[in-house]
Amino acid sequence: MISIPKEEARRFLVSKQLFLSGRGKGGSLEATRQLECIQRDPINVVHRNHHLVLHDRVIDYEPSFLTQLLYKEKSLFEYWCNAKSIIPSRDLPYFRFRMKNPTLFHSPFYERIKRRRGELRHEISLVLSEIQKHGPLSAKELQERLLKRKQATHVLNLLWDLGELMIHHVDGNARYYDLAERVLPCNEELPSLEEYRSFMVKKYMKAYGLVDVRDWRFGWLSMKAPQRRDLVSKMEKTDELTSVKVENVKHTYYALAECRERLEAPSAPVERHVLLIPPLDNLLWNRRLLSEIFDFNYSWEVYKVPDKRIYGYYVMPILNGTSFVGRLDPKLDRKSRRLIVNSLILEKEADPDFLEGLAETLRRFLKLHNARELTIGRTEPTGLKGNLMRELKKLGPKE
Repeated sequence: MISIPKEEARRFLVSKQLFLSGRGKGGSLEATRQLECIQRDPINVVHRNHHLVLHDRVIDYEPSFLTQLLYKEKSLFEYWCNAKSIIPSRDLPYFRFRMKNPTLFHSPFYERIKRRRGELRHEISLVLSEIQKHGPLSAKELQERLLKRKQATHVLNLLWDLGELMIHHVDGNARYYDLAERVLPCNEELPSLEEYRSFMVKKYMKAYGLVDVRDWRFGWLSMKAPQRRDLVSKMEKTDELTSVKVENVKHTYYALAECRERLEAPSAPVERHVLLIPPLDNLLWNRRLLSEIFDFNYSWEVYKVPDKRIYGYYVMPILNGTSFVGRLDPKLDRKSRRLIVNSLILEKEADPDFLEGLAETLRRFLKLHNARELTIGRTEPTGLKGNLMRELKKLGPKE
């Protein structure tokens, strides 16, 4: 077992995230590969989660980078991983195995797929035939040609789940689907079930850094707690895993053996970037870890009724180096190109260096959203708004 101070655990986890380390389209691809996957989300209060994740990793990020990587170069694809995710195409054979073998995965999700496949047999045949003849089609186009809109959406989602269709391109909010073999052919031999499970567990562990057998998503496989504990025990015995005891944390975490040297050697301090972390960012996936290691309790309040929200609808944690120091609830008014900060709540008084960093971060956030105006609502502690506005004024007009 490795025993490390809590700050060392934080440095390890934050450094794995590659914050503000890359540039351009190439940096966006490398970040996605290093993160293992990036979770998608349809909510667009500001830019969607996947763009915000890459914005925090790629200094000059533009949403067009991801569009090119997904739909032009096909270096990335979309499928289930940590929920619906963007995944490096080098991993395609393993995900093809899952697509082609839904009956091997006994979960309510796949049971629904099998049932729906039987119920929609005729509609599935029509959709596949239409796409085979005419190429990529959207739900709206299928509605105009064949089916009711809701039915067309069900069939497309089902065929995407089964890997028979993949997303060819996106036009606005419309997603166009084509046959998987035409979008991203897979000519490699598919793995066995055992190889697939081993790959997914290690991919999950690389993505999370410090893993927790209490996590129901463990390995992105359907495993009960005893199975998770048994797997970890076996991996320890074969020296694939090392156990990690973090200062003042009761529970034991685990890391891949390849991380042992990095965890045992004292690391240099993490650069104190001020970052707005999106709700489904990779660093936030394990909320229990956030509480135990970062001493920060975070709840995404988007699904709470308004009266139950404390910080806001789309609240984003604020990371300063290795410490979570507050929360910000943004909203983009696209018509007026105005970024609205509904609330900005810090844990304690802000020092001048932090305020300067936060001002630069907000300026960069404005640029990402092509916003020309910033409005700040409720702030805590007292005086924060005025001090922050003065720092923003020092930066001069937005580029």
